[in-house]
Amino acid sequence: MKIYISLPITGHDIEEVEARCIFIAAILQEQGHTPISPLEVSSDPETTYAEHMGRDISALLCCDAVYFCKDWETSRGCR
Repeated sequence: MKIYISLPITGHDIEEVEARCIFIAAILQEQGHTPISPLEVSSDPETTYAEHMGRDISALLCCDAVYFCKDWETSRGCR
């Protein structure tokens, strides 16, 4: 299954977000899934919030499931 990783990004230390995403992606891969990272879907830091969200939604439409990380509900983009 393709699984989109949903985690808070805006307002968080990007290195910590990247590390968290890599960790979760590795676990999903070990379980035989294909992780889809929002950091890979839309990696340009100069892109607008709306463009990031558009790319994220497009990626979500190609996935079978979503993995919601801790504190996802505090993120506007995750909701």
